[in-house]
Amino acid sequence: MNDNPEPATIGSRIRSCRRYRGMSLETLAGLTGLSKGFLSMVENGQRRMDRRSHLESIAEALQVSITDLTGQPYAPTNPHQARSLASIPVIRTAILGTAFDEQPDQPARSIAELRAAADDVQVAYQASEHATYAPRLAELIEGLHVHAVSGNPQSSRAAIAALVGVYRATFVLAKDLGYVDLAWIAADRAVQATELLDDPAWSALGDFSRANALLTAGARHRALRLAEQAADTAGAALDHPQVMPVYGILHLTAALAGAPSRDPRHVDAHIAEAADIASRTGETTAFRLHFGPTNVAVWRVSIAVERGDGGKAAELARGVDTSVLPSRRRRAHFYADLGRGLAQSRGKDAQALAMFREAEKLAPEQIRTNPLIRETVAVMLQRARSTAGGRDLRGLAYRMGIA
Repeated sequence: MNDNPEPATIGSRIRSCRRYRGMSLETLAGLTGLSKGFLSMVENGQRRMDRRSHLESIAEALQVSITDLTGQPYAPTNPHQARSLASIPVIRTAILGTAFDEQPDQPARSIAELRAAADDVQVAYQASEHATYAPRLAELIEGLHVHAVSGNPQSSRAAIAALVGVYRATFVLAKDLGYVDLAWIAADRAVQATELLDDPAWSALGDFSRANALLTAGARHRALRLAEQAADTAGAALDHPQVMPVYGILHLTAALAGAPSRDPRHVDAHIAEAADIASRTGETTAFRLHFGPTNVAVWRVSIAVERGDGGKAAELARGVDTSVLPSRRRRAHFYADLGRGLAQSRGKDAQALAMFREAEKLAPEQIRTNPLIRETVAVMLQRARSTAGGRDLRGLAYRMGIA
């Protein structure tokens, strides 16, 4: 019997880590720049920890990892999640057992078969169907590495390009499940692959992957510097096919990374540049980034939420037609961020819940393991218990494993 069950919210984990460190609320407030009153309410479940930048500051002050505060990886609550989690050990072994300068001592399927399977994985990861593609990743990583170092220039380049997508899918899986170290390794492998392709568009994609991984690891300032430097580099090659969409995404990444701390005008300049590029490219499918005017609008909502401006997020979301985006993952991200933004405004819990449920319908595996959404739902549930809550809220909390 467990006499000390794991805390249900990020706030209670913060309190536990703070007390373990022997740190007062005043000291934590001074180290993070957050008010003592806010931190007290977060610890007691009266306020949500709904901004990742705040979570990063607290983790740094307490000298713990972000996952120590989020509680990831979470125990599975359904067979799909269990299947995804069960794939992690063999994926880790496959990554650590391969390299771009070593010939694997094993047979592999034909490059045509592996590329077709890699394309299937891309489709599944864009839909956040982790249980569908996770069990296939290890075999794809090992098999594609066989062809990547085969000595045949044509099949080698095809295998390396396919590995970029497979490693990006691995990054998303590991990130969503809370394996930050594995996510970083997968992103780094994607970067290594793009460097071998020696092409401006692929190089820009590698920089985007690395910046995204830095954000996941909580290294926000490094992510910002890298995204800005990479955008400058890509900006010199805009006449090259497929560079423009990645250039636009790099500016949006810089805006998101800088949202909590940079001058708003600086952040807005990045968004404006991305919007200008989107007006020139239209909706695109390059590298499955789905860059274009709609995705810029989706990123605007994410950035507003990270700024703590939930009311503005709701305004920005008006008129956004997410059906334009072929990626269910991106559509779910939009509704999840909109829900978080609404939850930042007093009296908007019902609307926030409606957005979370919409996101869950699109990508349940992605949404149920998102720590900031789980935190918001947990606090909403805790506050609603005095009025018996609502069936929809209790149902979502149950499916997330927090009730």
